[in-house]
Amino acid sequence: MNHVVLVGRLTKDPELRYIPGSGTPVANFTLAIDRDYAKKDGTKDTDFIPVEVMGKVADFCANYISKGRLVAVQGTLRVDRYQTQSGENRTFTKVSAKSVQALESNRNRSENPYGEGHQGSQPTFEPNFEAPQGLDPNGFQAIDDDEIPF
Repeated sequence: MNHVVLVGRLTKDPELRYIPGSGTPVANFTLAIDRDYAKKDGTKDTDFIPVEVMGKVADFCANYISKGRLVAVQGTLRVDRYQTQSGENRTFTKVSAKSVQALESNRNRSENPYGEGHQGSQPTFEPNFEAPQGLDPNGFQAIDDDEIPF
C-alpha cells in the first residue's frame, strides 16, 4: 500500500506549468512539516517535502493556495530515477498528490479570528446554556405517550 497524508505549510507559491501536447496543468510546491519530537534544546527539526499535483487540483493550488498556507495533502510516494549529463544516477522522492485541501482561509491568516486579546491558537469555549421556554433545567420536556408515533 502506498498512501501518504501530510499536513504542512507551503514554503513558496506553487509553480504552475502545462504538459506540452496535452495541456494538462501541473503544479509543484514544497511543504514544511515540523517533526513530532523536540531536541534537547527545545527546537524541532523541519522536513521539506516536494509535492507534485496534476489536473484540476493543480489549477486549484495555483489559484487559491500560497506561501505560508496550511494545507492537507493526500497522495502517493514516488521515486523518480534519472541520469545526469555526466552519467551519474540520481533519485528524487516526491509526493504525487491526488487531493489538496486548504485548512485555513486567507482571512484567518491576515487577521486574528478570535479577537485582538487572544494569544493562543485555539478558541476558548465557555458554554452558556439557557433552557428554552417549556423545558426543565435539565433540558427535558414531558411528552404524552399518545403523541409518540410508534
